[in-house]
Amino acid sequence: MRNTITLLLIFMALIMSNLAFSQGEIKYITFSGLVIDSQTKEPLPGAYITIPRAGRGTLSNSKGYFVLGVFPGDTINFSYLGFKKQFHIIPKKADVDYSVFVELQTDSKMLKEVKVYPFSTEEEFKQALVDMKLPDDRERKILAETYSPENIAKMASVHGMSADANYRYGQNQFIKQMENRGAVTTNPLLNPFAWVNFVKAVKSGAWKDQSWKAGAAAAPRDNVTRDQFFRNNTKKD
Repeated sequence: MRNTITLLLIFMALIMSNLAFSQGEIKYITFSGLVIDSQTKEPLPGAYITIPRAGRGTLSNSKGYFVLGVFPGDTINFSYLGFKKQFHIIPKKADVDYSVFVELQTDSKMLKEVKVYPFSTEEEFKQALVDMKLPDDRERKILAETYSPENIAKMASVHGMSADANYRYGQNQFIKQMENRGAVTTNPLLNPFAWVNFVKAVKSGAWKDQSWKAGAAAAPRDNVTRDQFFRNNTKKD
């Protein structure tokens, strides 16, 4: 009986030791540390400290300090913009409070070749910049000529009034009719001032002025289309 009790106590002790060992492997650890630049030794605020397998993490504060709850065997990923990623594995026999000092290395990358054009003075550089031709230089010239004030005026003379302009014109005519209703119509032939201006124009020869014909000749004919007008008047390079 005494031997049986002894064996039972030994068996219970083995079970308790195995439970304690297994519980020690999954203990919760408070993982903390400081993230700094390996060259300048300056803290790196806002560094990413993540556990990829668990899908969680944290950020370092303004002084580069961080605190994160982990378990033994977790792989911790440290990353920061412009620096190489660094990994750290939590030891299986780590204490409940486990701290590290992380130094991230600068990530050096090859940059594209930069061409430097030497200019003796600032004025030469400005002049070279002004004289530089853009890839769409020809298209810009065509747009400038097509939408010049002269071509816009010619286009307006070819096309009739829009619906809005036609409505405003009709309203203006109606308002004028209402204003002139009941008014006495005057005959310009009985106006002495009109006869005085006519005599002055005859004496000065102003009635011989034919400059108005130039504007009439510049206007396109009535049956010309928009495409024909611009095809005939657009300058070719």
